[in-house]
Amino acid sequence: MNKALLALIVAPFFVLSAANAVANDATDASAETIQEFTEMCVSWAKEDDVSNEELYNYVLKCVNDELTSEGYNKVTAVKI
Repeated sequence: MNKALLALIVAPFFVLSAANAVANDATDASAETIQEFTEMCVSWAKEDDVSNEELYNYVLKCVNDELTSEGYNKVTAVKI
């Protein structure tokens, strides 16, 4: 009984550990991919009438959103 109870208590932690390990398997995107996302996000910024002062932060967030949705790591900077 005690072993079964212990197994029921410990099992979810192993599942969470495995899921976290899989979730962290993101890779770095190629420079070409980052540039494509940057150009796309700049275009969206123009459509959304983003001001020049807000443009860089908008594009950086947009690029990172696109990268993570495709399974890539985030970047810390973009070239506009």
